[in-house]
Amino acid sequence: METVTEKRTDTQIKRMKSKMDVADLGPVLALLILIIIGAILSPVFLTKGNLLNILTQISVLGLGAIGMTYVVIGRFFDLSVAGMLSLSAVLIVGLQPFLGTIGAIFAVVLVALVVGLINGTILQFIKGDFGASIMITFGTGTILASLALLYTGGFTLNPERDAVFTWFGNGSFLGIPAPIVTLIFFSIILHVVLKYTTFGRSIYLTGANHEAARLSGIPIHRIRTITFMIVAVLVSIGGLIRSSQTLNASPVVGVGFELDVIAAVAIGGTSLAGGAGNISRTLVGVLIIGVLNNVFVLMGLSNYDQMMAKGLIIVAALLLDRRKELKLNRKG
Repeated sequence: METVTEKRTDTQIKRMKSKMDVADLGPVLALLILIIIGAILSPVFLTKGNLLNILTQISVLGLGAIGMTYVVIGRFFDLSVAGMLSLSAVLIVGLQPFLGTIGAIFAVVLVALVVGLINGTILQFIKGDFGASIMITFGTGTILASLALLYTGGFTLNPERDAVFTWFGNGSFLGIPAPIVTLIFFSIILHVVLKYTTFGRSIYLTGANHEAARLSGIPIHRIRTITFMIVAVLVSIGGLIRSSQTLNASPVVGVGFELDVIAAVAIGGTSLAGGAGNISRTLVGVLIIGVLNNVFVLMGLSNYDQMMAKGLIIVAALLLDRRKELKLNRKG
C-alpha cells in the first residue's frame, strides 16, 4: 500500500516533468532565430572559425552555468561565483611558481570545495531559505573578490607558460579547442549524474518540495551543500581556462560573471522556483548568450548594448518562468 509520502513524491515528480516539457521548446526556437539573424546580418557568422570562437568564448560561462543549474534546481542561488572566478584565476597563476601548474590546480580546487562547504554550512546553520542563499552568497562572493584584490595588490598577474597551463585555454584535442572539450566533458558528467542517479533525483525533490524530500529521508541540507561545492569547483576550472586564454590573471575578471550565469540558467528555462531543469536546457541558454554577444560584435554594438540586452532577457525569462509556475499551480 502506498504511503502518503510516496504519493506526494510521485505528484512532485509528475509536476517536475510537466514543468520541463512546457519550457523546452521556447529557448531552442529563440536560439534558432538568433542563428538565422546572425547568418543574415553577417556572412562570417556561420563560418567554422566563428562558430568555434563562439563555443570557446562561452566555455567559462558554460561551466559556471551547468554548476549553477544544480543549485537552482535545489531552490537556492549562488552569487559567490563572480568572486570565486576572480580568486581562482589569480591563485592558479600566483601558486604556479611554488606548486607547478598541476599543484596549483589542485590547490585552487581544494579552495573551491571549502568555499562551497562554507556557503552550504552557513545556510544550514541559519536554516536559510532562497532569499537567505542570495544574501549569504553575495556576502561570501564579496569576500572572495576582495581576497583576489588583496592577493594581487590590484595588479594583473602573468603566468608561467608551461604546456599544461597553455593547453587549457589555447590547446586542442582531436582538433577541438580545449575549452570546448572541457565544457563538453563536465556537461556529460553532470547530465548523467542529474538524470540517472539517486543524488540527482534528490536534488529535484529537494527543490520541488523540501518538506516532502525531508519526509522521504533525503538529507536536504547535505544535498544543497554538495551543489554549492560543485558549482564552486566548476567555476575554479573556469578561472584556469580564462587565465590560460588571456595569458594573464586579473583580480576583477569575475565582475558581472554572476549576471551572465543566472541569465544562462534563466534563459534556458530552468525553473528559478526550483525542482525543474536540466543541463542540456542550460547549455541552450549559454549558447543564446554566446550567439547574442557574437552578433552584437559583428554588428559593431557596444558593451553597454550587450548589458542592456542581457538585462531585458533576464527580466523576460523571469516573467515567463513565473507565468508558467502560476499556470502549473492552477492546473495542480
